[in-house]
Amino acid sequence: MNPELSSFLTGSGGLFTLAVVIILFLLGALTFLFRRTLLHLLMGVELMLNAVNLNLLYFANLHQNQEGHIFALMIFIVAACEVAVGIAIIVRLFRRTGTLAVEKYTEENQ
Repeated sequence: MNPELSSFLTGSGGLFTLAVVIILFLLGALTFLFRRTLLHLLMGVELMLNAVNLNLLYFANLHQNQEGHIFALMIFIVAACEVAVGIAIIVRLFRRTGTLAVEKYTEENQ
């Protein structure tokens, strides 16, 4: 193995951080693909977004880049706004139809 790659993966928790990022992203993707309620879809997207943010923070810290930390903070703020709007839409749809199943919200049923 290349010495630079080896020191990158083992230095400053790199291998552990990348493993956590991969696990979080896969959990989010699997949740988004296989769960069929609106709330689970939103949670899957948020898990994937948080995995990407963790990856961004790790690489910004690795390269001593403060702009990466600021960018990740801005992404967290946008994600919080997205969750607020998403939950409001989900609550409105639940009150209207009484279910959160995705199959209920097709064009044929409307």
